[in-house]
Amino acid sequence: MAFCFVFFLMSSLARSQNTKINPAVRYQTIAGLGVNINPQSWNVNPDSVKKVIDSLVSGLGCTSFRLMFDDCDWEARNDNDDPNVYNWSYYDSVYSEPRFTCVWNTVGYLNSKGITDITLSPDGAAPSWMGGTTLKEGLELEYAEMMSSMVNYGLRRHSPAIHFVLLSPINETTCGGGEGAVMTPSQLGSMFAGVAKHITDDHLDHLSLIGPDDCQGWAANYHAMVSNTLAMSKIFYFGQHDYGNSTRKISDMVDSIKHSRYPDRGAIMTEANAVCKDCDGGTYNTSYGFTQYAGPAYKFVLQHLNAGANGVLLWEGYDSRYHHPNRTLTWSMWGIFGVNDTLHPDIYTVRNHYYTFKQLFRFVKPGCKRIQCSTELTNITVSAFFDPVKKILVITGKNDSGKAQDIHGLIENISGFSLLQYFYTDETHSFQRGPDVKVSHQSFSKSIPPFSVFTLVANSR
Repeated sequence: MAFCFVFFLMSSLARSQNTKINPAVRYQTIAGLGVNINPQSWNVNPDSVKKVIDSLVSGLGCTSFRLMFDDCDWEARNDNDDPNVYNWSYYDSVYSEPRFTCVWNTVGYLNSKGITDITLSPDGAAPSWMGGTTLKEGLELEYAEMMSSMVNYGLRRHSPAIHFVLLSPINETTCGGGEGAVMTPSQLGSMFAGVAKHITDDHLDHLSLIGPDDCQGWAANYHAMVSNTLAMSKIFYFGQHDYGNSTRKISDMVDSIKHSRYPDRGAIMTEANAVCKDCDGGTYNTSYGFTQYAGPAYKFVLQHLNAGANGVLLWEGYDSRYHHPNRTLTWSMWGIFGVNDTLHPDIYTVRNHYYTFKQLFRFVKPGCKRIQCSTELTNITVSAFFDPVKKILVITGKNDSGKAQDIHGLIENISGFSLLQYFYTDETHSFQRGPDVKVSHQSFSKSIPPFSVFTLVANSR
């Protein structure tokens, strides 16, 4: 009789659940979550940049950084007539100039905070002798040499030693030359192969390549990369950019990788966010609040992860100046930290993105697995992750309903969870800790406030 009662109770609980989490069904491994930052801001006010980086790492929980800087024109004249041989007397002088010391200093400071998952991502026009905004045919290996000399200097010749692991040698090459020199797919494939050969010959064993980091028409460039065996020897992740409520790009890329000769490779959203209107032109967004900007961005990021992305890098960590888009200096105002005065950029103010994405970045770390998570509720986006080493379960989501929604959850195929820590963010609450949620017979219930982001965290140990 007791057995029948327990069976009846468990069956009734299972039928009443509207959300199921199954750590036994695991998908992609998370490589890292973080932000894009501009190292050129270091030359303006290093102390302020340090404070922001401190908050991004220790407060927000970033584990990955992509350093975007411009332009790709530093080899103003050809170092020599051989793209296979570095002229170090020339390159040493280039890489010791302020436009690069800010890069090395930013990398070094990130290293001091325990961060080595760093991507160097120069953007903008190539040197005029290479074609400027459109790379000249036949100069792919010269461009590759320029990129390779930079990372070789940073990893081998710079003192003190610094560490970074990824190079994105071209940014958004299909966007007309404003973000990166225009290359045909054939040129891009040759250039990636050229860089791969250099870093292999230079024994930069811990450095790999990522791309195509494109805005549109990315598929042809992706296929040029995946079709080149030499390039693929140094490509373990493909980069994708998207802004707004769409997962088509990342879904198509993940599917293309799955059906390629390299199904073990991954995909990272190297730029992602909600759209910040006119923010590239030095104009502040109409609202940096939760409802119009941070909340939608959180939903979009979860959608990218649910589509199979191994990581996400938000655009961007703090407001900064770029040669964008018409090659004149202008401020980019997308930052998680906003600059108060562009004429005196020494004070940065935290924006709502910080508290919103703390709901994800603080808990989901490299090595976590995205796991099966489904819900019958509407107007809600949910995602779940499990750390197989630390045995930490993370359930997070965005309620887009104007009403509270009651999650009745079932944690399948794993036991040992008795309490879920609860955090939420909305227009008036910033990473607020709420009462713990009890787990009984692997089931739990929680009412999620309207228009909010929530996170439930448990450790079975």
